[in-house]
Amino acid sequence: MTTADAPTPEPNPEPTPGATDTPTDPVALVDELASGYRHAQILMTGVRLGVFEALAAGPADARELAARLGADPRGVRILCDALTALGILDKSGPQGERRYQNGTPARAALLPDSPRPKVAMLRHGARLYERWGKLLDAVADGRPVPDEAIDPRLASDERAFAFAMADVARDSAVKTADALERSGALAGVRRILDLGGGPGHYAVELARRLPDARAVVFDREATAEVARETARDAGVGDRVTAWPGDAFDDDLLAGGPPYDLILISNLVHIYPPEANRRLIGRSAAALAPGGRLAIKEFLLEPDRVRPRGAALFAVNMLVSTEAGDCYTVDQVHAWFEAGGLVPGATLDVTEQSRLALGTKP
Repeated sequence: MTTADAPTPEPNPEPTPGATDTPTDPVALVDELASGYRHAQILMTGVRLGVFEALAAGPADARELAARLGADPRGVRILCDALTALGILDKSGPQGERRYQNGTPARAALLPDSPRPKVAMLRHGARLYERWGKLLDAVADGRPVPDEAIDPRLASDERAFAFAMADVARDSAVKTADALERSGALAGVRRILDLGGGPGHYAVELARRLPDARAVVFDREATAEVARETARDAGVGDRVTAWPGDAFDDDLLAGGPPYDLILISNLVHIYPPEANRRLIGRSAAALAPGGRLAIKEFLLEPDRVRPRGAALFAVNMLVSTEAGDCYTVDQVHAWFEAGGLVPGATLDVTEQSRLALGTKP
């Protein structure tokens, strides 16, 4: 399977409080949109520099922290004051002796052992930030921003990308499984394929809820190894396996019986429509009669501007892929029908991502 820096999410694909609110003053809206890059760059620079891990060793003033980081004291002071103003760090102590320490958000998400870590995703977000900085070129010539345009210090590999996707999938897998369970789509499911399943969190969550089911994660070799680790760590390694392969060319059944459920999550946005039609056709062929195909995506309304997050994510595909895009529910239903599936319900997962269900007669 071909994946790129793009298959998933902008630095935070899940909705942010207030993300859909807009100022009533139109000029204030312009000002707000024009300054959004500042917050993102401050946060990602803190991650790249190692500020939060350095402060895990204990509070420090700017000079002490700069020494830990091997960075310039003035630069560290200005960055950390900004991080404090944004609520990520805390700063306390008498005048002239104030010291920085990790605030609640930093402890919750910005350390390797945080309860809900986002460090890998923010590093990936820093790569995307550089691509988005060349949006003008991508719009003008229709080509993705080349890797050569990205800071070489942000060099990544498939395994690092899988861990970035894990930062998103931990929460999203639970919400996806909740939606499938509420819809009744998990009834009778014993055999699951998580196609392009990345680090394996969706398959693991489904296996947790379906103790008699077995799941296969199908992705590239380095990513499949991360999925195996995820399954072992979750205690379901005996029921969640991972196969390396290419979803467009390799046998999805690998000699086994057809599946009751195939999940394709955050994958079709990488490819053009004709490739997705083929991918869904191959998936439909691997389903048992009565089996269900679930496409989790940033699915758009027919006007292609709602949900807002999905419309913005399409820009991510423009700067990152040759022909990727975000698609409408109607387009997905057309691919279902072309593959011989009967389109079913569309389920909300978050404010901007949904599940489209199709059933094999």
